Amino acid sequence: MNDLNLRVAALKLCAHPKRFAELRDALVPLPKRWVSGAGAGFVRQFAEARSSAEQVAALGDLFYREKSNQEEEELRQVQLFLADLLFASPLKHAVRNQLTKLFSDNALGRRRHDQDHGHTRESLQEALAWALRDLVAGLEESSHDRHNDVFVSANACLQNFAYGRVVLGQQVLLFLPRLPGALERYWRDIRDPHLELSPTRRNELYLYVQNALRFLVSLLSEWGEQLHPVDCREALQAADAVAQEVARHVDTPWDVRSIAGLLIGHLARFSGGLTDYLESCARPGQAERDAEREVPVQVAALLVLQTGDYQEHAARAIRILQSILAIAQRDGNVSNLLVYLSKHLFIYSKGLGEVSPLLDSEQRGNYELILAELQEFALQHLSSGTDSVRHMSSALFRQVLQHARATGLEELFLAVYRQFEERTAPLGARCLALEQLVGVLGVEQALQHCPSLFGDVFPRFLGCEDSVDSLFKALMVADHKRQSFEDWHRLWIEQLMLTLPDPARRRPAVEQILSQALQLEPQRLGNLLLEDTRLPLSSKLSAIVSVRQLGQRRQELLGKLRSELEQALLGPDDHTRLLALRFVVDAPRPSDPLTSEEADAIGLYLEHNANNPSAHLRQLGYGLLQKALRRLELGLQQHQKRPSAAGEQQQVLLRGLMDRLSRNLFPSANYGRRWLSLHLLRDCVDLWLRLHPVCVLSEQALANLEHCLGDSYEHNKLLAARLLERLQTRSRLRPEGIMELLLSLRPPDSATGAFQLQVYCRVREVEWELPKIENGAITMEPRIYRALRWCLEHLQDGLALARRDLAEAAKLNPLYGLLFASRHLLQQLKIEELAKEPLWRKVIGDVVTTCLEVSSVVLPVVSSASPEGHLPATRDQETDQPLTNVLSRRLASEQLQQVRTTPQMVLLCAWRSIKEVSLILGELVQRATLQEEQQEEEQKEEQEEEEQKEYLISSQQLEQIGELFLLLLAETKHRGAFEQAYVGFTLLCRRLWHSDAVRLNQLPGQWVSEAMALVSGEQDTDQLSARRLCPTRRSAGMPFMLQALICTELKLGTHATLHRCMQRLLEVCERRRTGTATVTVTSRSHALNILRALFRCSELAELVTEFVARGIRCALECLLAEEWAERNCATLLLAALVVRVFGVERARLETGELHLRNRMTGRIFFTRYPQLFDYFHEGLRREAEQMDSSQGAGGGGEAGSGGKRRQTVQLEAMLLMLSRLYPSALEGSESSLNLSDFVPFLLRICRSHDLMTRERAAVVVANFVSPERALAEIRRITVELKALELRLKNTALAIDANHRHGQLLLLLQLQRLVGWKSPQLARMQLHTLANLAGLLLPRDVCVFGALMDVMVVLMEQLQQLEIGMVEDRLLEEIAMVYKLDHQEVYRRCQAQGISPRFFQIFGLHLHRLRGDTQGILRHWESLAGCSSSSALDELKVELWLLILLQRSVQKEEQQQSLVTELDLEHFHFSSDIRRYYDSLTPAQKRELAEQLYESQVVSKCILALVNSPTPCWSLQLAERLSSLQPLLKEPGLELSHLLQSCRETQSTIRPGLVLALKRVIGELEEELELQHWLPVLEFALRLADPIQNVYHRHQAVELCQLLVRRCPRSLVIPGAGVEIQGRFGRLVLLLLLDEAEAVRHRAAQMLEKIRKEDEGSGNPGILPSVLVPYFLDQLLRNLDKEAMDSTNSPLRLFQLIAEPFLAKDKEVDLDLEADAEVEADVFDKQEINLYCESLLVLCQV
Repeated sequence: MNDLNLRVAALKLCAHPKRFAELRDALVPLPKRWVSGAGAGFVRQFAEARSSAEQVAALGDLFYREKSNQEEEELRQVQLFLADLLFASPLKHAVRNQLTKLFSDNALGRRRHDQDHGHTRESLQEALAWALRDLVAGLEESSHDRHNDVFVSANACLQNFAYGRVVLGQQVLLFLPRLPGALERYWRDIRDPHLELSPTRRNELYLYVQNALRFLVSLLSEWGEQLHPVDCREALQAADAVAQEVARHVDTPWDVRSIAGLLIGHLARFSGGLTDYLESCARPGQAERDAEREVPVQVAALLVLQTGDYQEHAARAIRILQSILAIAQRDGNVSNLLVYLSKHLFIYSKGLGEVSPLLDSEQRGNYELILAELQEFALQHLSSGTDSVRHMSSALFRQVLQHARATGLEELFLAVYRQFEERTAPLGARCLALEQLVGVLGVEQALQHCPSLFGDVFPRFLGCEDSVDSLFKALMVADHKRQSFEDWHRLWIEQLMLTLPDPARRRPAVEQILSQALQLEPQRLGNLLLEDTRLPLSSKLSAIVSVRQLGQRRQELLGKLRSELEQALLGPDDHTRLLALRFVVDAPRPSDPLTSEEADAIGLYLEHNANNPSAHLRQLGYGLLQKALRRLELGLQQHQKRPSAAGEQQQVLLRGLMDRLSRNLFPSANYGRRWLSLHLLRDCVDLWLRLHPVCVLSEQALANLEHCLGDSYEHNKLLAARLLERLQTRSRLRPEGIMELLLSLRPPDSATGAFQLQVYCRVREVEWELPKIENGAITMEPRIYRALRWCLEHLQDGLALARRDLAEAAKLNPLYGLLFASRHLLQQLKIEELAKEPLWRKVIGDVVTTCLEVSSVVLPVVSSASPEGHLPATRDQETDQPLTNVLSRRLASEQLQQVRTTPQMVLLCAWRSIKEVSLILGELVQRATLQEEQQEEEQKEEQEEEEQKEYLISSQQLEQIGELFLLLLAETKHRGAFEQAYVGFTLLCRRLWHSDAVRLNQLPGQWVSEAMALVSGEQDTDQLSARRLCPTRRSAGMPFMLQALICTELKLGTHATLHRCMQRLLEVCERRRTGTATVTVTSRSHALNILRALFRCSELAELVTEFVARGIRCALECLLAEEWAERNCATLLLAALVVRVFGVERARLETGELHLRNRMTGRIFFTRYPQLFDYFHEGLRREAEQMDSSQGAGGGGEAGSGGKRRQTVQLEAMLLMLSRLYPSALEGSESSLNLSDFVPFLLRICRSHDLMTRERAAVVVANFVSPERALAEIRRITVELKALELRLKNTALAIDANHRHGQLLLLLQLQRLVGWKSPQLARMQLHTLANLAGLLLPRDVCVFGALMDVMVVLMEQLQQLEIGMVEDRLLEEIAMVYKLDHQEVYRRCQAQGISPRFFQIFGLHLHRLRGDTQGILRHWESLAGCSSSSALDELKVELWLLILLQRSVQKEEQQQSLVTELDLEHFHFSSDIRRYYDSLTPAQKRELAEQLYESQVVSKCILALVNSPTPCWSLQLAERLSSLQPLLKEPGLELSHLLQSCRETQSTIRPGLVLALKRVIGELEEELELQHWLPVLEFALRLADPIQNVYHRHQAVELCQLLVRRCPRSLVIPGAGVEIQGRFGRLVLLLLLDEAEAVRHRAAQMLEKIRKEDEGSGNPGILPSVLVPYFLDQLLRNLDKEAMDSTNSPLRLFQLIAEPFLAKDKEVDLDLEADAEVEADVFDKQEINLYCESLLVLCQV
C-alpha cells in the first residue's frame, strides 16, 4: 500500500475517532444460541459484565478456570461459547483480540495459580470448527449484510491467528460453494436498474463484492493445491463468471476490479488453464475502447506469475506488459488508471529479483526487455502531478535499478544518463532519476556521463530548484567517501561559493547545503570557510552555530569578527541579526561566563532591535537572550561557592543589563520594547533575588516602571506591577489620585488605578495611608482589606446615586472602575484562607451583595431592545449643557457636572459593570469555599458544631448567583455584557460539575434540561420558562449558556450533555414536515443559533464532527423556511459549518480561486460525511427534474420561458459547498461515490433562470469533470450551437436565453480547463461562435456577451507561437464579428445594463492574433474615439496606463525610474487587461509601449479627458487619468500649477500628482528653485503622515529621494533657511521611523548611499534607527556652515523637526465648545505609528 493510500486509510479510521472508540468500548452481545442459556454460570458471568474491560476479564476467568471445578461437558460448552463469541465479535474489538490470544499455544502453556485449565489444542480447534459450521449454517436466507459479516469474520482467521488458519483450512469446502452464490446476488442487485439503489448502498455492495472476492482469492492461494477441481468445479465456474464481469465493468471501483482480476488468474492456475489464460491476455487486436476494460485481467496475469513460470511464459509476459503500457501511454491523463498501474507494477517488480538466474539466454532477453519497459514507465511518471503515482514510480524505478545492477544490465543506466543530458524530461524528473541511480551505483559514473551537471545545471539552478538541491546534496555526500578532501572541496564547495553571492538564489537553501557539508568535514572545512572573504557573514554564522566543533573557537572568532558582528546586529536582514545574536549568547557550555564583549553586543541588540514590531522576531530574540541570562546565573552560582574576579564581573554585567533594561522603559517606548524589556527585567530580578536578599534599582528606573502602569496593554501593566511590588520599598502613590482614576469614565484609567492600588497594597511602606476603618483588627492582608472596604464604600455611594439617577451616576461614578479594582484585589488573595476570619467573611458577603445590587440597577439597560440608544430619565435632559467628548481624557467632577449625559456613557457604565460583576462572582465561586460542600465534609467527619463552619459563600448566595447568570444570558441584548457573563457562568459551571455536593453537582444538568425545554417550546419548567429569550441578535446569550454548560462537562471525561443537546437541537430543526410535532419558528431559530455556536466552538472541534452531516442537512432544509428569521439563522449555521469543514477562509489565489486549504477532495469529504452523498445526489436530481418539467411546461423548441421558476436558496447553498470539492487522483479506485455522478444533474441545472445558479453550476461542472469528459462536453455543446445556427438562419426562431446562456457559461469554464489540447475542436468552436454571434445579437445581448467571453478565452489561450493554428479564413470569420455595428452593441448593452467592455477586449485580441504591430497600435488609438460609454473610457485609460507604467518600470538606463512595482500593484488592474498584456510578446510590448508613448492621438485624448470641464464620474477613473498624464511624452505639466494643486490637496491625495512632481522635478535642467522647496516639502510631509496608506508613504520616500538628488551636496539645500531645512529634517525622520518596514528601509538605503558618498565607505544595509543620529548630525553640521538669520533659529528648527513627535505628549487645554464635534475616544486608541518612539526621537534631536 502506498503512502497516499495509508494516509487515506488513516483518515477513514480517524474520521470519527469518538465513534470508533465507542465501537471498541461497546459491549459484545451474546451469540443467538446462547441468549436462552443465559442462566448458565459461565454465560451469566459474561452477560453481567458492564464494560468491555469487564468482558475481557470475564473471558480470562472462564478460560483459566480449574478443570477439577467443571465437568467435561461443561468445559466443552465453555470452549464452544468462547468460539461462538470470537466470531460474533467485531474486528479489532478488545474481546476478539483477547479471544484470539486465548486460542493459541501461548495461552495453553500458561497457568493461573498453578491450576490446570483442561484445554487442549485439539479441543479448541474443534470448538472453532463447530462455531464456523454453525456460522455458515445460519446463512440460509440471510441478508447481504449478514453474509458479508460472516465472510469478513472468517477471513480474519488468516491474519495472525494460527488456530483459525488451521480450522479454516479444514472447512474450505464449507465456504467455497456459498461464496459464488453470494457474489452472484451482490452483482445482480448492483446491475438491476429496477432496484434504484442509493449511491451509498451501491457502494456498500461493491465493498461486499470486494470482500467476497478477496476471501476466495485467499482460500485459493492458501489451499488451492489441496483442493480437487472436480469437488468445486461448478462453484468456481460461477465465481469465474462473476469475476469476468466485475473485472471488465468500467463503473466498478478499481480496487474491486483488481481483486476480481486476481481471482481470474488464480482460477486459471487452479484449473490448469494458465497457458491459455496468458495467451488470451497477450493476444493483440483489441479495440481501443475495450482495451482499458482488459487492464485488470492483464495486470493480474503478471501478478500470478511465479518464478518458475518465466522459463515458459516470459515472451507472453513481455507482450502483456507492452499492451498494458500502451494503454497507459494512450490514457496517461487518467489519474486513477495511473495510480492503479503504478501500484501494481511496483508489486510486480518486487517478484522479478529471483527470476534471472533461472532463465536461459533467449528468455533472459525477454527478462531484460521487461525491466526496460518498467523503467521507461517509471521515468515517464517520476514528475507526475499525482503524489501516489510519483511516489510509486520512484519506488518502481529504484527496484528496477537494483535488478539491473544484480544482472549487470548497463544499458538501463546509460538510458538514464542520456535522458539527463538530452533533457527529454522535466528537470525535476531528471534530477530525481539521477539521484536514485546514484543511490544504487554511486557517484563516479554519474559525474563521467553527465558533464552538464557542473556545466549547466548546478550553476543555473542550485539554490533555485528543490530537486537540484537534493541532487547536489546526494552527490556531494556520496562523493565525500571517494575523493580526497582537496579534490572534494575544489569540486563541491567551490560550486557553493560561486552560488552564494547571486542575489537571485535562495541563500537559506544554499546555507543548509553548506551546513550539511560541514557535518562531513567540521574542522578542515570550517577553518577554510571562516577565512574565506567571499562567504557572507550570515553563512559564516550559520556554519558556526551548526557545527559544535567550531564552537571551541568562539572567543577567537568574536575578536576577529567583532566589526562584522556589530554590522550584522544592525543589519536589515532579520535572519542575520538573529544568527549574530545566537552566536553571541550560545556558548559550547552553558557554564561559560558571559564576557564584556558579549554583553556589549547584547546591549547593542537591545538598543536597536527591542522596538521591532514583529512578535515572531521578538519571541525568538527573547529565547536567545534567556540563554545569556542562564550563563549569568551559572556564573553567579559558581561565584557564590568560590568568589573570584570573574564572578564579580558577572555581577557587574547583570547590574548593567538591568540598568539598560530599565532605561528602555522610557515613557514613549513602543509595545515591543516594553514587552521585551519587562520580561527580561523580570528574569534578571528573579535571578538576582535568588542569589541576593535585596535588589535595588535607581529612582529613575522605578519611575519608569510606575509609568508602565499606565500602558495601553494590560499584560505590560501586570509585569510592571509585579516588579514594583518586589523592588519598591516605599510607595509615593496617593489614594486620592488612585480614586480619581477609578472614578474616571475611561476604562484604561480605571485599569491603571487598579494596578496602582495593587502596588499600593503590596509594597512594604506607603507615604499616604488609606482612610481608617473602625471594624476591629484584621490579621490577614490588612492593607488589601482596608482598600477593599474603601472601594465598597464608594461603590455604595455610586449605587445609591444610580438608583436615583442612573444617567448621572454613569457620568460621576460609573461603578465599573471600582468593581474592576475590587476584582483585581480579590485576585491577589488566597481565598481559601480568608474563611478563617469573620471580618473577611463579612466583606466577601458584602462584595456578593453589592454585585447583585449593581446588576439589578444596570440590567434594564443591557436587556433593553436597543441598548445602544437607551437613555434613562435624568435631570440634565432639559438643560442647555453642551454635548462634548468626555471620554477622551479625564475631567474633574465639577467639569463633569457641566456635561450632558449621552447614551454612550450609560451603556458603557451598564455593560462594563455587568462584565465586572460576572467576573467577580464567577471567580469567587470558583475559588471560595461553599456552604453545602463544607457541610457535607463536616457530616463525613461528624462535626456538628455550628461555630466551626467556615465558608465564604452561602447556599442562598450561590442560588442568587446562578439565577443572575441565567437571567443575564437569557435576557441580555448587549454582546459585551453576555460574553462576559458567559465567562463567569463558565467558572460557575466548572465548579458545580466538579463539586462533591450532590445537589450542586446536579444543578448544571437541571439547567440544561430547562434550557432545552425552553428552546424546543415545551413550557413545562417554572424557572427558565419565565425568561424572555431574545428573538434577535442571534439569540443573544442563550448559545453561550449552553456552550458553557457543555464545555465545562468535558473536563469530567464525559460527553453525555453534548450528545443530549445535539440530538435535541437537531430534532427541533428537523421537525418541519407534516405529521410531526409542531415547532415554532422561534424555537427553530434558537436551535439553529445554538448549533452554530457549538459548531464554532474550538473545544468541541472533534466531538461535533459526527453531527456535521446532519447539521448541514438541517441548515439546507431550513433555507426553505417561509420566515426570514429562520432562513437567516440557517444561513449563519451553514457558514459556520463551512468553516468547520473547510477551515478558516484564506486569501484567494490571483486567479480568484479558493485557496487549496479551503478545498477538499470529494473522496475525503464523502469519507468523512458519507450521508451527504445521497442527500446531495437526491437534491440535485430533484432540482434537475424540476428544471426539465418547467422547461417542458413552457413549450417546445426554443420559444418559451425555459425553466423560469422560483429558484431556491437551497440549491445555491448546495452548489456553494460543492464548489469547494475537487476530484481526487484516486477517484473511482476504492469507492463508487464519485463526483462525476453529480455532473449529469449539474448540466441540466446550468439552464436555470437564475444567473448566479447558472454561473456556479458551470464552475462546479468544470471542477468535477476530467479533461477527456470536458472535451466531450465541449464537442457536444459546439454541435448543438452549430445546429442552432442553422435553425436561426432558416427561421425567425426565438431562443431560450437561459438555456443558451448556461451552455455558453459552461463552455467558458470547460475551455479554461482544457485550453488548446484539441486544436481542431478549438477551431471548430471559433468557427461556430463567429457565425452565431451576428444571429444572437438582435435576439439577446446577454447571450451574445457570453459568446464573446468564450471567444476571448479561446484567443487568450493562443500564445504567439501558436497563432499559426488559426488559418486566415478562420481569422476573417472572427473579424466579421468585430465588424458588427458597434453602436448597436453599445445601445443594446446599455438597455440591459451590461458593460460593453467585452466587445473591445475581443477586438484587442483579434488585432493581436493578426500579428501586425501597427494594426495593434491603430486599434489602441481608435479607442480614443470611443466615448459612447463610460465603461469604454475606463477600458482605454486602464490599458494605456498599464502599458506606459510597464514602459517606465523597464527603463533600466534611467538613474531613477519614474514608477516602481508598487505603483503597478496599487492600481489593481483588471484580470482581462493583465491577461491581454501577458499574451503580448516581449518585443511587441517594447515596440508598442514606445509607439504609444510617442502617439499624439493618445496624448490629445488623455489631455482632453483631464482638462474636461465636466467632472469625472468615477473616482477610480479620475485617479488613473491623473497618473496617466505624467507618463506621456508631452504631458503639458507646469511646476507652478502642480505646486498650486499640492497646496489645494488636503484630504484625498492622487498618486498622479506625485508622479507629475517627480516627472517635472526630474527633468529640471537646473537646481530646484528655493521658492519651490517649501510647497514640495509640505506636500511630501502630507504624504509621509502616518495616517496615509503605505503606498502614499512609499511615494513620499521616492519624492524625498528625488529632492536629495537635486541637492548639489548631500543633505545641503543651497540658500535654504530654517523653515526649509527643518521641514526637510522632519520628512526624513518620519520616513526613517515609519511603521512600514519597506518604507523605513528605503529611506535608510537613501541615507546610507549619501553616507557612502560622503565618507567613502558604508554598510551594505543598516537599520533605519541607527541612521537617525547620523542624519541629525549631518543636518546640523550643514546648518552651521550657513548663516543663521536670528538667534531664535535653533529653537525654531527644533520646533519644526520635533512637531509631529511633540503632539502625542503635550497637554491640550479643555475647551468644551471647541471639542463639541470631536468623536468620543472611549479607550486608548493605538498609536497610528506603532514603531516610532517620540521621546527617544526628541532626545536625539
